[in-house]
Amino acid sequence: MHRQADDRPIIGPVAAPDLHCMTLNLRRQVRRPAGHPDAWEHRRDAVVALVASEEPTVLAVQEALRPQAVDLATGIGDRWEAVLLGRDRYGDGEAVGVLVDTERCTVVERRSWALSRRPLRPGSRSWGTAFPRHAVGVVLDDRVTGRRFLALATHLDVVSPWARLRSAELLGRIVTESGLPAVVMADWNSAAGSAPWRALAEVGVTDTWGRASRRETPELGTYAAYREPRADRPRIDGVLATAGAEVSRVAVSTRRPGGVWPSDHLAVHAVLSLGAEA
Repeated sequence: MHRQADDRPIIGPVAAPDLHCMTLNLRRQVRRPAGHPDAWEHRRDAVVALVASEEPTVLAVQEALRPQAVDLATGIGDRWEAVLLGRDRYGDGEAVGVLVDTERCTVVERRSWALSRRPLRPGSRSWGTAFPRHAVGVVLDDRVTGRRFLALATHLDVVSPWARLRSAELLGRIVTESGLPAVVMADWNSAAGSAPWRALAEVGVTDTWGRASRRETPELGTYAAYREPRADRPRIDGVLATAGAEVSRVAVSTRRPGGVWPSDHLAVHAVLSLGAEA
Protein backbone atom coordinates (compact mmCIF):
# COMPACT_ATOMS: atom_id res chain seq x y z
CA MET A 1 0.00 0.00 0.00
CA HIS A 2 1.38 3.40 -1.01
CA ARG A 3 1.10 5.89 1.84
CA GLN A 4 2.24 9.48 1.92
CA ALA A 5 3.88 10.62 5.12
CA ASP A 6 1.14 12.09 7.27
CA ASP A 7 3.19 15.20 8.05
CA ARG A 8 4.33 15.96 4.50
CA PRO A 9 2.13 17.42 1.75
CA ILE A 10 1.78 15.33 -1.34
CA ILE A 11 1.54 18.42 -3.56
CA GLY A 12 1.75 21.53 -1.39
CA PRO A 13 2.17 25.05 -2.73
CA VAL A 14 2.94 25.44 -6.44
CA ALA A 15 4.67 28.14 -8.42
CA ALA A 16 3.01 30.09 -11.23
CA PRO A 17 1.82 29.42 -13.84
CA ASP A 18 0.69 26.18 -12.20
CA LEU A 19 -2.57 25.90 -10.30
CA HIS A 20 -3.11 23.31 -7.57
CA CYS A 21 -6.67 21.99 -7.91
CA MET A 22 -8.01 19.68 -5.21
CA THR A 23 -11.36 18.02 -4.61
CA LEU A 24 -12.55 16.43 -1.36
CA ASN A 25 -15.90 15.07 -0.28
CA LEU A 26 -15.97 16.12 3.38
CA ARG A 27 -18.56 13.50 4.35
CA ARG A 28 -21.57 15.20 5.88
CA GLN A 29 -21.72 15.53 9.65
CA VAL A 30 -23.92 12.91 11.33
CA ARG A 31 -24.38 11.99 14.97
CA ARG A 32 -21.78 9.41 15.98
CA PRO A 33 -20.27 8.23 19.29
CA ALA A 34 -17.15 10.10 20.38
CA GLY A 35 -14.07 8.69 18.67
CA HIS A 36 -16.02 7.01 15.88
CA PRO A 37 -14.02 7.33 12.61
CA ASP A 38 -17.00 9.02 10.95
CA ALA A 39 -17.60 11.58 13.72
CA TRP A 40 -16.89 15.10 12.50
CA GLU A 41 -15.39 16.03 15.88
CA HIS A 42 -12.92 13.17 15.40
CA ARG A 43 -12.04 14.15 11.81
CA ARG A 44 -12.21 17.93 11.89
CA ASP A 45 -8.58 18.65 12.77
CA ALA A 46 -7.37 16.14 10.19
CA VAL A 47 -9.38 17.85 7.45
CA VAL A 48 -8.04 21.28 8.43
CA ALA A 49 -4.46 19.96 8.62
CA LEU A 50 -4.77 18.29 5.22
CA VAL A 51 -6.10 21.36 3.43
CA ALA A 52 -3.87 23.89 5.21
CA SER A 53 -0.72 21.90 4.46
CA GLU A 54 -1.60 21.18 0.83
CA GLU A 55 -2.35 24.86 0.11
CA PRO A 56 -4.58 24.33 -2.95
CA THR A 57 -5.19 27.23 -5.29
CA VAL A 58 -8.77 26.02 -5.69
CA LEU A 59 -10.41 23.43 -3.44
CA ALA A 60 -13.77 21.86 -4.28
CA VAL A 61 -15.75 20.35 -1.43
CA GLN A 62 -18.88 18.24 -1.33
CA GLU A 63 -21.31 17.31 1.48
CA ALA A 64 -20.41 20.36 3.57
CA LEU A 65 -22.98 21.19 6.22
CA ARG A 66 -22.81 24.71 7.61
CA PRO A 67 -20.91 23.85 10.84
CA GLN A 68 -18.35 21.92 8.81
CA ALA A 69 -17.92 24.78 6.36
CA VAL A 70 -17.38 27.18 9.25
CA ASP A 71 -14.87 24.84 10.92
CA LEU A 72 -12.90 24.43 7.71
CA ALA A 73 -12.88 28.10 6.74
CA THR A 74 -11.94 29.16 10.27
CA GLY A 75 -9.27 26.50 10.60
CA ILE A 76 -7.39 27.24 7.39
CA GLY A 77 -7.56 31.02 7.77
CA ASP A 78 -8.82 33.96 5.78
CA ARG A 79 -6.39 33.45 2.89
CA TRP A 80 -9.09 31.28 1.29
CA GLU A 81 -12.46 32.69 0.26
CA ALA A 82 -15.31 30.19 0.58
CA VAL A 83 -18.04 30.12 -2.08
CA LEU A 84 -20.42 27.41 -0.86
CA LEU A 85 -24.13 26.87 -1.39
CA GLY A 86 -26.58 24.32 -0.02
CA ARG A 87 -28.67 22.22 -2.35
CA ASP A 88 -32.20 23.22 -1.30
CA ARG A 89 -34.23 26.06 -2.80
CA TYR A 90 -33.03 28.49 -0.14
CA GLY A 91 -29.35 27.60 -0.44
CA ASP A 92 -29.36 25.68 2.83
CA GLY A 93 -28.58 22.06 3.58
CA GLU A 94 -25.76 19.96 2.22
CA ALA A 95 -23.42 22.24 0.26
CA VAL A 96 -20.92 22.03 -2.54
CA GLY A 97 -18.59 24.77 -3.57
CA VAL A 98 -15.05 26.05 -3.77
CA LEU A 99 -12.48 27.67 -1.55
CA VAL A 100 -10.18 30.01 -3.45
CA ASP A 101 -6.67 31.14 -2.55
CA THR A 102 -7.13 34.91 -2.63
CA GLU A 103 -3.38 35.51 -2.63
CA ARG A 104 -3.40 34.09 -6.16
CA CYS A 105 -6.90 34.52 -7.59
CA THR A 106 -9.72 37.04 -7.44
CA VAL A 107 -13.34 35.90 -7.48
CA VAL A 108 -15.15 37.96 -10.13
CA GLU A 109 -18.41 36.01 -10.46
CA ARG A 110 -20.35 33.40 -8.48
CA ARG A 111 -22.97 31.16 -10.05
CA SER A 112 -25.02 28.09 -9.22
CA TRP A 113 -27.12 25.70 -11.26
CA ALA A 114 -29.57 22.99 -10.27
CA LEU A 115 -28.66 19.73 -11.94
CA SER A 116 -32.11 19.34 -13.43
CA ARG A 117 -34.20 20.23 -16.45
CA ARG A 118 -34.62 23.64 -14.80
CA PRO A 119 -31.04 24.59 -13.93
CA LEU A 120 -31.95 28.14 -12.96
CA ARG A 121 -34.52 26.99 -10.41
CA PRO A 122 -32.70 26.28 -7.12
CA GLY A 123 -33.68 23.05 -5.43
CA SER A 124 -35.31 21.56 -8.54
CA ARG A 125 -34.97 17.83 -9.21
CA SER A 126 -35.11 15.73 -12.37
CA TRP A 127 -34.09 12.35 -13.75
CA GLY A 128 -34.93 10.36 -10.62
CA THR A 129 -32.48 11.97 -8.20
CA ALA A 130 -32.83 11.07 -4.54
CA PHE A 131 -32.19 14.69 -3.53
CA PRO A 132 -31.68 18.01 -5.29
CA ARG A 133 -28.25 18.16 -6.87
CA HIS A 134 -26.43 21.30 -7.95
CA ALA A 135 -23.19 22.82 -9.15
CA VAL A 136 -21.43 25.91 -7.87
CA GLY A 137 -19.09 27.86 -10.10
CA VAL A 138 -16.75 30.80 -9.77
CA VAL A 139 -15.11 32.85 -12.47
CA LEU A 140 -11.59 33.61 -11.30
CA ASP A 141 -8.90 36.00 -12.40
CA ASP A 142 -5.40 34.63 -11.90
CA ARG A 143 -3.51 37.75 -10.92
CA VAL A 144 -0.14 36.17 -11.79
CA THR A 145 -0.84 34.93 -15.32
CA GLY A 146 -3.72 37.25 -16.22
CA ARG A 147 -5.81 34.22 -17.15
CA ARG A 148 -9.54 34.23 -16.43
CA PHE A 149 -11.05 30.78 -15.89
CA LEU A 150 -14.07 28.94 -14.55
CA ALA A 151 -13.88 26.59 -11.57
CA LEU A 152 -16.87 24.30 -11.01
CA ALA A 153 -17.64 22.05 -8.04
CA THR A 154 -20.42 19.47 -7.97
CA HIS A 155 -21.63 16.15 -6.58
CA LEU A 156 -23.53 13.85 -8.91
CA ASP A 157 -26.43 11.70 -7.78
CA VAL A 158 -25.69 8.44 -5.99
CA VAL A 159 -28.85 6.59 -7.11
CA SER A 160 -29.68 7.38 -10.73
CA PRO A 161 -27.23 6.62 -13.58
CA TRP A 162 -29.54 8.59 -15.88
CA ALA A 163 -29.26 11.63 -13.62
CA ARG A 164 -25.48 11.36 -13.54
CA LEU A 165 -25.31 11.28 -17.33
CA ARG A 166 -27.76 14.13 -17.87
CA SER A 167 -26.04 16.18 -15.16
CA ALA A 168 -22.68 15.69 -16.86
CA GLU A 169 -24.19 16.83 -20.16
CA LEU A 170 -25.49 19.95 -18.43
CA LEU A 171 -22.07 20.65 -16.93
CA GLY A 172 -20.58 20.34 -20.40
CA ARG A 173 -23.02 22.95 -21.72
CA ILE A 174 -22.21 25.29 -18.82
CA VAL A 175 -18.49 25.07 -19.59
CA THR A 176 -18.98 25.46 -23.33
CA GLU A 177 -21.28 28.47 -22.95
CA SER A 178 -18.83 30.18 -20.57
CA GLY A 179 -16.23 30.39 -23.32
CA LEU A 180 -13.54 30.10 -20.64
CA PRO A 181 -10.91 27.51 -19.82
CA ALA A 182 -12.38 25.48 -17.00
CA VAL A 183 -11.64 23.06 -14.20
CA VAL A 184 -14.49 20.79 -13.06
CA MET A 185 -14.02 19.04 -9.70
CA ALA A 186 -16.47 16.54 -8.30
CA ASP A 187 -17.51 13.46 -6.50
CA TRP A 188 -18.88 11.87 -9.66
CA ASN A 189 -20.42 8.83 -7.92
CA SER A 190 -19.29 6.88 -10.99
CA ALA A 191 -16.02 5.34 -12.03
CA ALA A 192 -13.47 7.30 -14.04
CA GLY A 193 -14.10 6.56 -17.71
CA SER A 194 -17.80 5.80 -17.24
CA ALA A 195 -20.66 7.48 -19.10
CA PRO A 196 -20.69 10.86 -17.25
CA TRP A 197 -16.95 11.27 -17.70
CA ARG A 198 -17.25 10.36 -21.38
CA ALA A 199 -20.07 12.85 -21.89
CA LEU A 200 -17.80 15.64 -20.67
CA ALA A 201 -14.90 14.36 -22.73
CA GLU A 202 -17.07 14.70 -25.84
CA VAL A 203 -17.10 18.48 -25.32
CA GLY A 204 -13.41 18.69 -24.47
CA VAL A 205 -13.52 18.47 -20.67
CA THR A 206 -11.34 15.50 -19.81
CA ASP A 207 -9.91 13.71 -16.80
CA THR A 208 -6.57 15.15 -15.74
CA TRP A 209 -5.38 11.75 -14.49
CA GLY A 210 -4.60 10.40 -17.95
CA ARG A 211 -3.11 13.69 -19.12
CA ALA A 212 -0.55 14.15 -16.36
CA SER A 213 3.18 14.09 -17.01
CA ARG A 214 3.69 12.50 -13.60
CA ARG A 215 1.55 10.56 -11.15
CA GLU A 216 2.62 11.08 -7.58
CA THR A 217 0.63 8.02 -6.45
CA PRO A 218 -1.00 4.96 -7.96
CA GLU A 219 -4.63 5.31 -9.01
CA LEU A 220 -6.76 4.21 -6.07
CA GLY A 221 -10.41 3.80 -5.25
CA THR A 222 -11.41 7.10 -3.69
CA TYR A 223 -14.33 5.87 -1.62
CA ALA A 224 -12.29 4.12 1.04
CA ALA A 225 -14.77 4.37 3.94
CA TYR A 226 -12.00 4.87 6.55
CA ARG A 227 -10.22 1.71 5.43
CA GLU A 228 -6.99 1.10 3.55
CA PRO A 229 -7.57 2.28 -0.04
CA ARG A 230 -7.45 -0.31 -2.80
CA ALA A 231 -6.25 -0.08 -6.39
CA ASP A 232 -8.97 -2.48 -7.55
CA ARG A 233 -11.75 -0.08 -6.53
CA PRO A 234 -12.99 2.75 -8.78
CA ARG A 235 -11.78 6.31 -8.60
CA ILE A 236 -15.08 8.18 -8.32
CA ASP A 237 -13.62 11.59 -7.43
CA GLY A 238 -11.67 13.60 -9.95
CA VAL A 239 -10.48 16.84 -11.50
CA LEU A 240 -11.37 17.46 -15.14
CA ALA A 241 -10.06 20.30 -17.30
CA THR A 242 -10.65 21.75 -20.72
CA ALA A 243 -8.37 21.12 -23.66
CA GLY A 244 -5.27 23.26 -23.60
CA ALA A 245 -4.56 22.78 -19.92
CA GLU A 246 -1.14 21.29 -19.37
CA VAL A 247 -1.27 18.80 -16.49
CA SER A 248 2.04 18.19 -14.76
CA ARG A 249 1.10 16.15 -11.68
CA VAL A 250 -1.83 14.23 -10.21
CA ALA A 251 -2.32 12.30 -6.99
CA VAL A 252 -4.81 10.51 -4.78
CA SER A 253 -4.11 11.39 -1.16
CA THR A 254 -3.83 8.67 1.46
CA ARG A 255 -2.63 11.10 4.10
CA ARG A 256 -3.88 10.64 7.66
CA PRO A 257 -2.91 13.75 9.64
CA GLY A 258 -2.53 12.78 13.26
CA GLY A 259 -3.29 9.21 12.26
CA VAL A 260 -6.90 10.10 11.38
CA TRP A 261 -8.65 9.63 8.04
CA PRO A 262 -10.03 13.07 7.11
CA SER A 263 -13.06 11.63 5.30
CA ASP A 264 -14.57 8.46 3.93
CA HIS A 265 -13.37 9.77 0.54
CA LEU A 266 -9.80 10.43 -0.50
CA ALA A 267 -8.76 13.80 -1.87
CA VAL A 268 -7.70 14.03 -5.51
CA HIS A 269 -5.13 16.57 -6.69
CA ALA A 270 -4.13 17.96 -10.08
CA VAL A 271 -1.42 20.49 -10.84
CA LEU A 272 -2.09 22.21 -14.14
CA SER A 273 -1.36 25.31 -16.14
CA LEU A 274 -3.90 27.18 -18.22
CA GLY A 275 -1.22 29.41 -19.72
CA ALA A 276 -1.06 33.18 -19.81
CA GLU A 277 -3.83 35.37 -21.17
CA ALA A 278 -3.31 35.88 -24.91
